[in-house]
Amino acid sequence: MSKRIDDKQLQDILFESPEGVAALLRSAAHPARIQILALLLRGENAFSRLMEHTGLSKTALANHLTQLVDKGLVQRVARGEYCLTVDGKELVNAAVATYKDSVLREAERLEQLSRRYTEGLMEAKSLSKKVVSKRIEYQPCWLSYTGAVAGSLRALGVDCDTVDVGGYSGYAFIINVSKGVTCPSGPTALPLPTWRQIHRGTESLGWTMEHFEYPGSYPAKEGKPSPQEIEKARGMFERIKREIDERDRPVVLWGLAIPEYGIVKGYEGDFYITSTYRSLINQPEDPILFYDLRAPGCMEAFFFRERVKRNPVEDDREALKRAVHFASAKTPILDNYVAGPAALDEWANVLVNLPEEKQNYHGNSYVGACVGEGRYMCSEFLKRLSRKHPGKQAKHLQEAAACYEKGLELMKEFKQIFPFKFKGEMKLKDRKKGADILRKVKPLEEEAIVHMKKALEEWKTL
Repeated sequence: MSKRIDDKQLQDILFESPEGVAALLRSAAHPARIQILALLLRGENAFSRLMEHTGLSKTALANHLTQLVDKGLVQRVARGEYCLTVDGKELVNAAVATYKDSVLREAERLEQLSRRYTEGLMEAKSLSKKVVSKRIEYQPCWLSYTGAVAGSLRALGVDCDTVDVGGYSGYAFIINVSKGVTCPSGPTALPLPTWRQIHRGTESLGWTMEHFEYPGSYPAKEGKPSPQEIEKARGMFERIKREIDERDRPVVLWGLAIPEYGIVKGYEGDFYITSTYRSLINQPEDPILFYDLRAPGCMEAFFFRERVKRNPVEDDREALKRAVHFASAKTPILDNYVAGPAALDEWANVLVNLPEEKQNYHGNSYVGACVGEGRYMCSEFLKRLSRKHPGKQAKHLQEAAACYEKGLELMKEFKQIFPFKFKGEMKLKDRKKGADILRKVKPLEEEAIVHMKKALEEWKTL
């Protein structure tokens, strides 16, 4: 093999003959030609044996051999017999050595990253650690805001569940879908004024909430956050640490693991200790590095500030007003989204009319799970109100609850067609069944709104 060329000579050759070097590399740059070169490393080989081992047609093999011969990498030694040239052997040797080194380097890089991560975890374990003293658990549900808030409030002494949070906040009564394609963002893609109404409703459960945010999606681009973004994430992390250190309270944080709400119940070194939706999909609750967040829209957190005295009758009536408001889509909605009963038509039309290759299975399965769960929360919440306030309004509350219950049963059928997972088939016959179900849910939503409005008219202020 020729001696190694120094860098200056190598540079001169590359600058003087870039086309020739490129042509030489192209001559071998095909999986079939690499196979031929590999077979010829063993020695001379007949055309018929090369055909047998490569699986190439006679014409294809002849074309590949012609290119290799023309570039001086292979030579004919007899009729139908071929062997490698010295240049061919050197090129193969250099390419394989380079490839081998690159694979080894990549393996070493991955091992080094793994070692650093493990050392980081071990170092974090030896650093500061604090966990809120109260038992805190995310309450299992697809609507992660309700699961995270309910779990936090229970730890703070409030006797509530996800139905209470979904009902009093009004969040369960919202149906929101993206236009043109069913994106999984629908349940959380709401403008700030709507979220503020949801937060005010949540506070009627007994705790005021402080909302803190850094505007803008985090990270702004796919991949690793910028140094400036990491500084913002550090600022959020330090705020949450102070809350845990000084007040011994959980924090609801947006963007834990994927774009969902979760509970931060402690920290260890630079890692959040969390309780999130991950238990729903059988994922471990591993610590989350402070800047490893996925928070489209903004990086935000909710801090629980003060206990407030409840006015049960007024709180319940306001909750019903909020439910009508949200269910009727009388609240701000982002561009490119549709809310309320009309959202079900948009969703159904997308299912039927959008080509299969453009359908979003994850969007349909996730939004379907959220809407189904929301119908359950709506039905149960209205039943609870009817039992607490057995006046004339109770009948209308029960009738509205029955509408939502029927909607729940239909959404169970939808979920059977599109069970939750990130990828799946979107066959036209299944999409048509799903669309038919959604169109049956729409009039039930409209009827429920009518009954809730009648219940409000009958409500007596005590």
